[in-house]
Amino acid sequence: MKKGFFLKICVCILFLGGCLYSYIDTQNAITSLRIKIPHLTAELRKTAEENMRLLYEIEEFESPENLMKLAQNNAYAYLKYPHNQEVMTLTVAEAETAPEISEHRKSNITFATGITR
Repeated sequence: MKKGFFLKICVCILFLGGCLYSYIDTQNAITSLRIKIPHLTAELRKTAEENMRLLYEIEEFESPENLMKLAQNNAYAYLKYPHNQEVMTLTVAEAETAPEISEHRKSNITFATGITR
């Protein structure tokens, strides 16, 4: 009788120890994630600020004043303005109803493989 009672007590103690170990392990995992949150929040804030800075630089670069200054630069003198015949404008309604253009200009381009298309 004492052997069966001792065995039951040992099983209960082992089960209780396993439950406590599982609970403490879960709490440690939660605590480690809580410790990482401020670092990740700061990193996210830095990334958002960097995105805002880059958006500002893009808008500043694409401003009409800057583009006109670049157009006057000698480094971009080879660029030409397209003629009115080369520019095609479509409204949204025209673009949705327009048939797809199937005639593409085929050029004789030699690739590294030697195949011409």
